[in-house]
Amino acid sequence: MPTHLQILNSIRAEVEKPFDEKLAIARKLIKLHSHAGSSCVSCSFGKDSMVVTVLALEENPKIPVVFENTGIEFPETLKLRDKAVSSYDMNYVELRPETTFFKINDMTLQKGFRLDDGRKHSNICCYHLKEKPFKKWIHPHNITRSFTGITALESRHRMFVACKKGMDYYSVKSGFAKVHPITFWTEEEVWQYTKQQNLPVNEAYSKYGIDRVGCMWCMSHKGWREQIQRINPKVYAYLMKRYRKTPTIDSYPSEKNAAT
Repeated sequence: MPTHLQILNSIRAEVEKPFDEKLAIARKLIKLHSHAGSSCVSCSFGKDSMVVTVLALEENPKIPVVFENTGIEFPETLKLRDKAVSSYDMNYVELRPETTFFKINDMTLQKGFRLDDGRKHSNICCYHLKEKPFKKWIHPHNITRSFTGITALESRHRMFVACKKGMDYYSVKSGFAKVHPITFWTEEEVWQYTKQQNLPVNEAYSKYGIDRVGCMWCMSHKGWREQIQRINPKVYAYLMKRYRKTPTIDSYPSEKNAAT
């Protein structure tokens, strides 16, 4: 059980169910939605989405697996992508944004939002780099629902969403249904299942000592300064120079080098 969050009583019963029961629920939910011809899997090639992707492929090997490449992914994520796409013979779709991480954050500053600890600007960045390309793709392909690896215990916000909406629901804002088969799995259960099934693992977890593998230079979570500074001090200094005006070292890479 997680120790960094207080589990809401309204979802505690679901979280504390035996793992075999939660696995059966996940498979039942995937079976219900995956053969409609209008479903896809959103895969970030992190541990949670890899579990959901493999479960979905077991039920429907032809289901589209969609990767939203923001342009600032970990190299280890791209390495796993190549391995997994080949190993599982995925019906793979890669989406890219029409803009860049740097341009979005420049625009955010111009709007007066703070680039700090997961506040307002994070919605703008995620929208342009992930949500907008995805929404642009789904409509001509008649996609009406998407599987994800979101789990409730990642944050209090996601616990409240799980409490209010459950494991599958239609999002009016997004324009499609969201299906979260492993909503109530714990992180330990995800790792245990990954090990038991010998699923491929993103090397960024162990290499950088992180527990989430989203965008490399994400500034939308608490502790982003420490994480980026530890992973790449030069990129951290560049971001500070460009966005915070408080550089910590004298050598700055170009924008092109900062994104690689």
